[in-house]
Amino acid sequence: MREIRCIVFEDGELIKAILAHGQKTGKTLPTGQISSFEVERNPEVIARMTITSDAGQKSVVPTSGAELAAAMISYCIDRKVPVPANAAKSITVLDSHVALKITMSGDQKR
Repeated sequence: MREIRCIVFEDGELIKAILAHGQKTGKTLPTGQISSFEVERNPEVIARMTITSDAGQKSVVPTSGAELAAAMISYCIDRKVPVPANAAKSITVLDSHVALKITMSGDQKR
């Protein structure tokens, strides 16, 4: 038997997770304001922030794969949402939102 849990992120939460993870890992972002945010699933999930500088220059910052998963997991841990360390984790899209999918087999529970 397996248990599957999905933690669905609203866009604002996903942006916060990506920004916080970037600060923790030292990833620098272009200066400016986030002017748009989109999620692409083709076939992997890619979150793209467009940052517009004060001079009007636009920079697209993609986040995907292990980096996106790490940002989401870190966000959950910071908010005391339990994420089992030994469970399989993947990223999926549910109802147009990015979700962290956690799969545990019967021997991994508890």
